[in-house]
Amino acid sequence: MEEQKNEAPTNPQNSEGAILNEQYKDKDITSLLKDEFEAKTKQANEIQIPFPVNSLPEPLLSFVKEVSDVYSVPPEFPACAVLGAVSAAIQKKIHLHNGKYINFPQLWLMLVAPPGVGKSEPLKIAFRKLSEIDKTSYDFYIQEMEQWKSDCITARKEKTTEPPKPTYRQYLINDFTPESLYSTMFQNENSITLFRDELSGWFSDFGRYNKNGEVGHYLSMFNNSDLKINRKTQEPILIHKPFISVVGSIQPEVVSAILKNQSLIENGFASRFLFAYPKDIKKPYYSDKQVSQEVISRYDELIEHLKRLPLIEKPVELSIEAKRLYVDFVNSLTEKSNKSTHNYIKAIYAKMDIHLLRIVLILHIVEGVYDDVQWMTFKIQGNTMQYAINIVEYFISTSLMLYDQNNISNFNISDAIRLIEKEKGIANKQAFADSIGVTRQYISKLCNP
Repeated sequence: MEEQKNEAPTNPQNSEGAILNEQYKDKDITSLLKDEFEAKTKQANEIQIPFPVNSLPEPLLSFVKEVSDVYSVPPEFPACAVLGAVSAAIQKKIHLHNGKYINFPQLWLMLVAPPGVGKSEPLKIAFRKLSEIDKTSYDFYIQEMEQWKSDCITARKEKTTEPPKPTYRQYLINDFTPESLYSTMFQNENSITLFRDELSGWFSDFGRYNKNGEVGHYLSMFNNSDLKINRKTQEPILIHKPFISVVGSIQPEVVSAILKNQSLIENGFASRFLFAYPKDIKKPYYSDKQVSQEVISRYDELIEHLKRLPLIEKPVELSIEAKRLYVDFVNSLTEKSNKSTHNYIKAIYAKMDIHLLRIVLILHIVEGVYDDVQWMTFKIQGNTMQYAINIVEYFISTSLMLYDQNNISNFNISDAIRLIEKEKGIANKQAFADSIGVTRQYISKLCNP
């Protein structure tokens, strides 16, 4: 009781409570604080880091600029699309060893935008060559199957051993059950890329066929941890160091739902994605422009070259300068992670060092296709690492922006009080409680958990 007397204002006209009542008399505090929160987020959006396109190696740079211009879309859409396609073409043929861990050029990328703004076209054109390769492979597989069926009939008649069944060699997959995904990876050197125009369908399929462990398996595949699949009706499968890239588009509302799913936050699934999320994107007007055949041909040649790369056992490593940049950047991420109070933000910073190594490996491989000297060193140079860091900083900014926007949609009185305490401090809890119609105990509980 004595404590409340000490904190109670002696002059109601000059008290903090009276000032607050006067300030907020026409609007409740939750709305006011939500406005402030939205204003801060808008300000953050205005200084969002742009995607650093101009340092992309050729022919990716020409492709990205041309597609961005022809389809009137932000450059990060075709940039992320080609990074995903290059990842799909390389698979596990080349790996990076940073002294502690092995990393493959594996990416989980989402192009985030409302419907109808042109996010699908960059994906389709970037993955067109791989889709054609898969189509040709499928036609060949059908021919092999017909021959195999004929050979089996002959073998049964002659009572000889039947030939092995053909398998479909593919780079991309979009619609599947969990079991078919595992068997597809097993038949394709434990590698596949999930390429789906609308990833919302993939999320809605979670638990549709098998409610046990599906997300956990994806987490293992992100980490390239071995998967041992045992089913009653199938032979056991061991997927050694599974490689799965995930590339597609998604609407902001679906991302928001993911960020509201506490289980996907707590298990780290949501923080494993990289978001291409341009601000203020609008539906483009019609244009007769077309991507030049020269740009398409050079890009297709790159994809074909990467597809034909042999398995290279020797690891790519970091040069002294690249290692210094990597360590400094990762330590800065660790400091930010340790200072964060939300698990999702912590996980974003904690996972970006993995994304960084995978992105820098992709850049190094593309550069090496056109630079024999660099290719033969098996060393990632400092300028390549710095560019990869710039790309990762863009992805950090988009992840934080999505997190902030999701917080706005969930804003409530508790958030408002915590924000005031954090930004301005609450010197007189009793007066503040009186001004907004709650108890002093409620204020103290929120501010001193």
